[in-house]
Formats: sequence, C-alpha cells, structure tokens
Amino acid sequence: MKENGESKSRYPASRHGGFFSRYNLAILCAVCFLIPFMWVGADRALLSNKNDVKSWLPDTYQETATFEWYRKHFESDMFILASWEGCTLDSPKLELLSRRLALEIQRPEDDPYRFFKSVITGKQVVDQLVASQGLTREQAIERLRGFLVGQDGQQTCLVLFIDPKAEERWEHYFHGNPRKKFLHAVVESVYTAAEEICDIKPEQLHLGGPPVDNVAIDVEGQRSLVRLAIVCGVVGAAMAWWCLRSWILTLVVFSTGVYSAGLSMILVWLTGTEMNAILLTMPALVYVAAVSGAIHMANYYRDTVRTHMAWGLPDPTVGAPGKALRSAFLPLFLATFTTAFGLASLAVSELVPIQTFGIFSAAGIIVSFLFLCLYVPSMLQEWPIPEIAHSRQAFKFDPGRWAGWRKVGDFIISRGSWVVAGCAVLMLTGAIGASRIQTSVKLMRLFSPEATIIRDYAWLEEKLGPLVPMEVVIKVDRDKAKLDTLDQIKLVAEVQRAIKQLPDVGSVIAAPTFARPLPSQPGLIEKRTWIVQLRRHREDLRDYWSEEGNTELWRVSARVKALTDLDYGNFVEDIRRQVEPILAKYHSQGVEGISAVYTGLVPLVYKAQHSLLNGLLTGFAGDLVIIALALMFVMRDWSAGLLLGFASVFPIAIVFGVMGLLGIVVDVGTVMTPAVALGVTVDDAIHFMLWCRHGQERGLSRADSIRFAYGDCAQAIYQSWGVIGLGLSAFALSSFTPTQRFGYLMFAMLTASSFGNLVLLPALLASPLAHFFWKSGEKIATRKRSRGEVHPAPELHPHLVADREEEPVGELVAVGAELEPSELVGLSAKGNLGAEKVSQRYGSASKPTSRPRLPRRPR
Repeated sequence: MKENGESKSRYPASRHGGFFSRYNLAILCAVCFLIPFMWVGADRALLSNKNDVKSWLPDTYQETATFEWYRKHFESDMFILASWEGCTLDSPKLELLSRRLALEIQRPEDDPYRFFKSVITGKQVVDQLVASQGLTREQAIERLRGFLVGQDGQQTCLVLFIDPKAEERWEHYFHGNPRKKFLHAVVESVYTAAEEICDIKPEQLHLGGPPVDNVAIDVEGQRSLVRLAIVCGVVGAAMAWWCLRSWILTLVVFSTGVYSAGLSMILVWLTGTEMNAILLTMPALVYVAAVSGAIHMANYYRDTVRTHMAWGLPDPTVGAPGKALRSAFLPLFLATFTTAFGLASLAVSELVPIQTFGIFSAAGIIVSFLFLCLYVPSMLQEWPIPEIAHSRQAFKFDPGRWAGWRKVGDFIISRGSWVVAGCAVLMLTGAIGASRIQTSVKLMRLFSPEATIIRDYAWLEEKLGPLVPMEVVIKVDRDKAKLDTLDQIKLVAEVQRAIKQLPDVGSVIAAPTFARPLPSQPGLIEKRTWIVQLRRHREDLRDYWSEEGNTELWRVSARVKALTDLDYGNFVEDIRRQVEPILAKYHSQGVEGISAVYTGLVPLVYKAQHSLLNGLLTGFAGDLVIIALALMFVMRDWSAGLLLGFASVFPIAIVFGVMGLLGIVVDVGTVMTPAVALGVTVDDAIHFMLWCRHGQERGLSRADSIRFAYGDCAQAIYQSWGVIGLGLSAFALSSFTPTQRFGYLMFAMLTASSFGNLVLLPALLASPLAHFFWKSGEKIATRKRSRGEVHPAPELHPHLVADREEEPVGELVAVGAELEPSELVGLSAKGNLGAEKVSQRYGSASKPTSRPRLPRRPR
C-alpha cells in the first residue's frame, strides 16, 4: 500500500497541472467556434471551381504568350457548336433556334445575359457563299464539308460565338458571386433555348467547343468530390475502428480528418485561389493523412493508459494525453515533414493545376498536423477512455497481429542477399518499362468513356468532322514582301492545300474558304476588281484575316480529331514540314517579310505533355535527394540515405515500369502519385531503420536488431497501408479520369511501398550492402552507452504480455519509457517476466538503473 500511496502522491489523480488539463476546454471551444467559418470557407472554395485547359501553362512560356497574341487578333476560339439528329441544311428547327439565340445579341449593352456576339448556321454560310461569292450550292457545300457541313452534305450545325466582353459584364453585375458561373450560364442558356423553342431535350442536343469542355471539367470534378467525400469518410472510419476497436476513439479520429480537410479548404479560400479539377482531390488527401496520424496518436494513448494501469494507478488516464503526444510527436513530425515535402515539390511543375495541388496539399498536411497535436489530446483529456487498455477482441483475419511476421522476417534475414538480388531484377525490368512511358494532357483523356462530353464529341466528329484546332498564322509584311492582296491569299491557299494533304487533318479553314474562286492568270483589271471585292467583304473574314500594324495576318485553321491517340508533337512537326517549304520557295524568289506562327490548342497540349514528364522526373529526384539527406542527418550516417533511396525507388520503378510495359499513358492524375506516395511511405522506412538502430544500441546483434524492428513496424506499416492506401483508393470510383487514375495508382504505389519496406529494406539491412550502416551505428551506440544514455529493454507488466501474446514481441509496451524513476514504484516483481521474454528473444542485458528511453511505435 505504501508503494501505491507513494505512486499516487507522485502522480496525482486530478487533472490539474499540464498543458491539456489547463487549456483543453479552451482548445475545444475554439474548434467549435471555427466550425461555421470552416463551413463557409469550404463552401466558397468549392464554388470557385473553374477550369480552363489553355491557362494550365504559365504566362512566361513562349507558347502561352504566342497563344495570347493569337487570341488578341482572332477571338473565334470561344465558340459553342451545337447539333442534333435531324439538324440538316433544310431543317426548320435549325432556323428557328438560330433566330431565338440571335435575339440574345439584341439585348442592351449592360445586360449580363447578353452572351453572344454572333450566331451562324451551316445553311447561312452556304447561302452567303452562293449569294456573295458566286459559288454554286454544291461548291459551297464542298468547301464547308468536314467543318460546318457533314460528309453526307446534309448534316450541319449551329455555331455561337461568345462576346469577349460578356464575362466582364457578368462578373460586374453579380459582383463576383461564386454561385453565378459565367460559362455554366452560357451553356445552360443553349440547352434552355433548344428545349423551349424546338423541343430538343438536353440528352438529344450535342455540344462542343472550349466553353463546353471547361464546364464539363467543372461538373465532373465537382461530382467526383461528393463521391470521394462519402467513400473516403466511410473507408477512413471503418479502418479507424478496425485498428482501434473503440467507437469513441473512432469518432475522435474521424472528426480529426473531417476538420483537417475543412481547414485545407479554408486556406484555398483565404488566399483567393480558384479551385480546379485537380485541386478538388486535395481535401480527401488531407483527410486520409489526418486520419492516419490520429490513429497513431490514439495508439500511443492506448499504450500510455496500459502503462499507467500496469503501475496500479487509481486513474490510468491521468496525464495520458500529454504523454502520448510527447511520445508521438517525433514520428508524426517526421511523417508530416516527408509527406509535406513530397507534395510541396510538385510546385516546381510547369502545369499550374499541379503547382496549386502541391502547394495547398503540403500546407493542408502541415495545418492538419498542428490541429492533430492540439485537438486529439484535448478530446482525450476531456473524455478519457480507461477501458481502452482492455484486451482487444481477436478477429480471424487480422494481418497486423499475425504471429507469422517473425517467420517472414527470419526468412528475409537469412537470405538477404538473394532477396535484394531478386528485387534488383524487378527494378531493372521496371526501369526498362519506365523508359517507355508516354505522357498526355489531352482534354478528352480527362473524362471516362461514359461521360456526356465524350458521347457528344464522338457524335459530332462522326456526323460533322474533327474539332481540335491547330492554328497557323501567316504573317506578311506589306513593305518587305511587296505582295498585293491577291498574291497573299494565293500564298494562304497554297498553305491550306498543303496542310489538307496530311492524313490526320479532317478539314482546313482559311480566308480562301469564304472567298471567290481565285483567278489563275488575271489581268490587271480583273485582279483589281477581285481585290476590291475581297476588301469589301473583309468584315465577313475578320475571323481569318486581321492585321497588326503594317503586317497582314492570315489564319489557317486545321482540325484534328479529339478522340484519337494522335501524337501532337509529331503532328506539329508534320505541319511545319508542309508549310516551311512553301515559305522557302517564296524566299528563293526574292520575297521577304513572310513567316508562319504555329499556335492553338495542339502546341499548348504538346508543351504541357513535356512539362508533365519533366516535372515527374525532377520532382521525384528532388524529393528523394532531400529526404535522403535528412535521414543522413538524423541517423548520422551517409549510408542510411543510400539505403533509403534504394528502397524508395523500388515502388516507383515497379509501378511506372508496369505502366510503360502495358502502354498506360501518364496524365495529370498520374504525375502526382510519386511525390505523394514517397512522402507518405518513407515514414515507415525511416522508422524501421531507427528501430534497427535502437536495437543495436541495446546490444542486440544485426539479425536480432532487424527482428526487433520488424516485430514493431510490420503492424504499423500494415495500418498505414490500410488507412492511406485503401482510403486513397476511393479516388478510383471517380468518373473524372485523372482523379480515378490517381486513386488506383496510389493504391498500387502504396502496396508496392509496403512490400519494399517489409521485404526489400530488411533484406538490404541484412546484406553486406549495409556494412557501413551497422558499423557507424555501433560507434554511436558505444558513445551513448558510455554516457549512460542507452539501456536495455525495460521491464514489461505481465498483464501487457498476456494481452499481446499473439503480437510480435518487438511491439511490447515499454513500461519505463518517458517516465521518471520515481514513477516505477508501482511495478510488481512479476514484471520481470516480460523482460525475460525480451532477453530471450533479443539477448540478455542488465536491468536499467536510470531513466530508460525506448521509442515506441503505434500498434
């Protein structure tokens, strides 16, 4: 009784004293107070979701600057193309809908619903060519075939050109209200007019064009977020209960994840950043990472309560939250650092959506870590859970508590060199496959085959023609070239014919398409008459004929299919090979001042693809180097960084090697996986190596040190894979392809990483390759032992041993860890049974005489 009384006096049963006993209520009140602000911030951030593929490249790129220059002179890229079954040149519904939408143009100048500057139909253009250019109807249809008229000569469409000032009017009228999205309103107005005037249902109307593309990305991304929020929540809560077997702890863990995700959305809102389809996956990632950290914290709390119970304290929950945080802080900090750094490295990407994803995901992970360190201990301080120390219910299927982990470890240790050799062969094969990786940021790859926009584009390209533009602008300096208007348009017509010969080109539109037939050998009067007639209709050709100072600009627009695997890089070069010889021919004839500018969506996408691959390689390499250097500093050994690097490359080589061998294309959803997977999983490798070092410091042999680490880390790695891997796999349910691919690739990457940490890393440490790691570790251990900083494994209470009989001995709770010697008086003499088990497993050692410190990992 004296011992118990002494223990009680030194460890008071009240909850006074200590940070969380004083401030837990204040922290929880602050959390409750911020809930409405978090809700508003998250809602505003989601409403700001806006996507424009053309803005994905930074403004500093030459391709971006060229495209902006092109748009300044030719604004017709902001159009909506509409058609339906039965939309022919003689369709009355086509004329009726055209007149209805043309009324929008007559709205007042300040009307926010004045969306369009012009409305044309295939029939109108055919009639115009016949009436004003002297073409026959058949000639007019032939010129427009594959553009405004289908291959059958009858199917046509309606094209609406959006007023460049319309969005400015819209934003000014609605004061930037995020619930009023301009492009969504434009597209919806077309659907509404078609249904009201022509009784054409939305599912019957097929739309295409850049505004439609951007709206589709918004819709699919938003829809994906709702699905992900529900599925990730269910998976996270289920895995939390599976790991903790406590509904109260599960609630604490689940609320931690939800609140952390909300805080990450507040960061987006406060910075004024617009959400995009890629950034929409960020809250779910922060949620899963926060749930994983909260599970680790809960396990430390469980172990602390069990330790206090073993001492016979009246209330084992007293002081447990604070001590659990002290024990968990270093491993959680390491996990946060590696994860946040891996995500922040995406900021070097040249694609704007990936930059924002990396920056805000890293910030969200850091904020979730700070919130976790304050919120979870405060909750456990206010609502303690003494029953958490009771024995867990045994389940038939529980890989984390499988007793066979020790046999697996023994097999790997005894055949370390062979295991390393086998993994090296796999990595070499993966490297060969990874060298064949192809990248793509094609717009249509963003959607699943069942998406509405895919069906619409397939229908439009089948009935009308290709829709993706590749723009060539012929620049003619009037003073240097000394070509009159007829000579210039002949040059443009020659370029048009050359480009049309390419097999991938469906149609080529230029000024000659809408002009009179070009005279072959005109006389002076005929030439002058032809030029006057052309200039008289210059306003009708403004979308294909412009000027900049003393330079004439002639637009040649080639159209290729959106739903193909066309290599845009090769296609741009094919265009150049068709155009440059024509310009060279003119140069050889003494004509100066003519050149060609290549722009449009195709070159932008091609540049983005290269940026994607470069960002993938440089980002991962930078992550690996910095993390390896950090580990060298923590372990005080250069070889530790090399071993970690080798083990960390393994999952990347395997997964991307398989993708290369199977021909799976890397897109914007794939490029994020290496950084995220590396940051999340390297924590397990660091802990494994640290536990090997701890075993060595306690006098264990190399093999026993690896077993010591293996016994502790196997279950932690399994839990990490379960919570994060299975949680992120919910992304695979998305209908938005980048999000979907991110989900199943993250699951594959984390599975390969877990294999590497449980198989390759122990084998590396058991092989001759780790000679310097163990040699330097022995020097450090000798110095620590000489200073009395390291002691053998502390004693274990028999109740804890009985409760963990089926678990690896390396995970046994260290009763004496993080405690003052006076707090050990509650231990009974029977505690030596636990120490004997450790001694038999890992070697004998003397009983500690001062404060022992054994790092603990969560179960």
